[in-house]
Amino acid sequence: MTKIFLSYCWNDSDEANRIYEYFINNQSIELHRDTIDIRKWGSIKEYMQSINDMDYTILLISDSYLRSANCMYEVLEVMRDRNYRDKIFPAVIYSGIYDPIIRIDYVKYWEDEFIKLKEKLDGLSVQNLGRLPEDLKRRQDISSNVADFLDVVSDMNNPNIEDVCVVIEEKLSQKGFLGNKNSQINGTNDLFATLGIPKTKYSSEPTDLEINQFVKDSFNQVVKLLSQLCQQYQTQNTWMQVEIEQIDTRTVIYHFYKRGQLVRKFRVFLGSMWGSTREMIGVSDNVMPHGNGDSWNGMYDPQFVDGELKLFATLSLFGNHKAMTIEEVVADIWEHYIQMYLER
Repeated sequence: MTKIFLSYCWNDSDEANRIYEYFINNQSIELHRDTIDIRKWGSIKEYMQSINDMDYTILLISDSYLRSANCMYEVLEVMRDRNYRDKIFPAVIYSGIYDPIIRIDYVKYWEDEFIKLKEKLDGLSVQNLGRLPEDLKRRQDISSNVADFLDVVSDMNNPNIEDVCVVIEEKLSQKGFLGNKNSQINGTNDLFATLGIPKTKYSSEPTDLEINQFVKDSFNQVVKLLSQLCQQYQTQNTWMQVEIEQIDTRTVIYHFYKRGQLVRKFRVFLGSMWGSTREMIGVSDNVMPHGNGDSWNGMYDPQFVDGELKLFATLSLFGNHKAMTIEEVVADIWEHYIQMYLER
């Protein structure tokens, strides 16, 4: 079972209860929260340290959460894992964290909390301090890390709070934690049927940097899924061998051999054309690793539509001039640049 910890402030108990009730009957998930686990551990400190044993953490991020010492201690425990960004599901209740000025307010808040406690402790005898210096150190750690934490969360593609349960479930399905939910596409098991990258919502038109990062992330997803799909096809069709050549982080070449004879070779790459500074995902029959800009057979170009970034098939030999999801891009490449050659 996948162990998931639900981290929240008691002021947000209604939202926490909604998420808890959504997942509690899922037999693939072991959901943990304070009202249940503290009784088991008997110690708040031991309970918080048990967070490191969890596979994922759901964070209900509100103003109350970011001003709570216990909640921020939970955040510190999560941040002990170097790869914690890949193990958290931020559910942002307070969207103010996307404003850097407001994020600064939380850094200032925890600096002030540290100073206030330090001034109080300076007036006590050392023998009377007990474990209060641990609380001081904790506030210092929070003030040192809160900016980095908020930067990471605000940079992620977080779902709307009302959609968070469904998105978490989708993410777990992608990672294979909720069992296999295969469908069929073009006669092969569809590895990407349940995959969905979170919608990228912007309050204003995204910058070139944000667009290029979206394209790079999309390219990595496309390459990963397409490579897995090729491997499955090879497993299901023993007369077919597939060689996948990763030239660099921007170029992958696919070789398809039927009974040892090369029947298809093409390149998927990141590039730009027509003097544009924006990245695009390209498909080309020209398999020279660093082919020139006129060798495009297909192009998936980022477009800003209804507050979201989407891939748009702006150059297609098959008339698919439309906005596409990651799954649709992979299906389009498979159908029009691979399968038709394998069936000859």
